[in-house]
Amino acid sequence: MSRVVVFLKKGRLGAAALPIVLILGGVIVEMMVASSFVAYSVSKSGLGDKMSMQALVVARGGAMDAVRRVIRNKDFYNTDSYTLTLGTGTAQVTVTKDSPEVGKTRVVSVGTALMRQKKIQADLKVNSTTGEVNLLSFDEVNI
Repeated sequence: MSRVVVFLKKGRLGAAALPIVLILGGVIVEMMVASSFVAYSVSKSGLGDKMSMQALVVARGGAMDAVRRVIRNKDFYNTDSYTLTLGTGTAQVTVTKDSPEVGKTRVVSVGTALMRQKKIQADLKVNSTTGEVNLLSFDEVNI
């Protein structure tokens, strides 16, 4: 008889653990669904578009800064990028001399706002004797 009582007590403990495990599992699943919904809502709201536009403005600002530096100094180049902070965004700007051909300078600016990135590329023709700078192109390019 005592064996039957011990067996019943062990069975009841296992039966009590089952609802607790199911409740905890349900809470975890519910939290995952809620966080997925919030992430989806943010991506579909205007916040993503706003950050994308801000990244583009920051990239344009970085490219214009580099063009201004080339105008002030015809021999300016910086193959290692420099960082320019504009508001809450940052631009990584690279200036390459004699690229894509001799006498031209290429400016590449990658603007970042939150997790969005945009890239602006500008090509300049720089006269090595007079220092005259002509803007050949100033376009957004795919990253």
